Amino acid sequence: MERDNTCDIMKGIGILLVLLGHTWGIPNITHGISSFHMPLFFIIAGYFSHSYSDYEPSQVPTVIGHYAKRLIPPFILTTILTILWCVLMAFSKDSWNSVITQTLSLFWADVCTLPTPWGRVGIGVVWFLLALFWAKTFLLLLSRWERWVLPISFLLSITALLLHSVVPYSVWYISLGLVALPFVTIGWWLRTHHLPWWGGVICVACWIVAMLYSSLDMYEYTFDCYPLDVVGACGGTLCVFGVSRGINKMPGIGKYIPMTFSYLGRISLAIMCVHCFEMASHLGLHLVALTPWAPLPIWGMYIFRYALTILLAIVVVNTPYLKKIFV
Repeated sequence: MERDNTCDIMKGIGILLVLLGHTWGIPNITHGISSFHMPLFFIIAGYFSHSYSDYEPSQVPTVIGHYAKRLIPPFILTTILTILWCVLMAFSKDSWNSVITQTLSLFWADVCTLPTPWGRVGIGVVWFLLALFWAKTFLLLLSRWERWVLPISFLLSITALLLHSVVPYSVWYISLGLVALPFVTIGWWLRTHHLPWWGGVICVACWIVAMLYSSLDMYEYTFDCYPLDVVGACGGTLCVFGVSRGINKMPGIGKYIPMTFSYLGRISLAIMCVHCFEMASHLGLHLVALTPWAPLPIWGMYIFRYALTILLAIVVVNTPYLKKIFV
């Protein structure tokens, strides 16, 4: 059977939106992208997640270990490379604050609301890896109660949001994994259940309302109108799904478009990690400063950073030892 590339195309579109949202500082565009772009990845991950009943109880720790081997090494490698870069910069700037904050982020990943003597500590884009690990683990354990896993996941998510508003600290983004749990669970539910057409219409309508009157930012634990934002994010994901299906059916010379998006989707993990490193290290700015055409106009800088991130990700996934981590 021929592989359906729709989900790969969705991830390809999603990762380009992540880059656009982080580098192109237009508020309306950023707001619209943030309303669904990270939930999209969680929903897709949930769609390919298995239930507790698919394994023997003795196999569950092995499955969780597989999640860890897949998601933790890219996080650690990206953070370590960022720390090494900061060490190099510290010798020229005579300041070790960035080195300290990046090192702390390996162990205490969610103190973006807590001022420290060295500045703000955060793990940037790779927070997704830790949150996804916890969300998939929670889903696996909860799925033994298949009829109740969806309402339980929403209850845990709301509880995590409320607790974070009171005690805004979390080691390794465990709380954000709970916040993301409904998205992973919805993806898992969609694998075995058919969403009626009117359900899709409601989700898309909620997405439009959420973009106009609410705000969603998973990294900052922002859900201005819960659960409208969650349903709206599902609506945005459904729209990307529809676009991706259309792209996947493009005939003739147009077939290179789905091939491109599908390839970007398959290397989206590498793109995300390289993007995080580029943002933390300001690598694009440093490289442009060495060129004869510096400084670039703001739009030129965006395009350069965009292209640099994708190019480096392609290099990473074609490097033998790194390929095992990122693909």
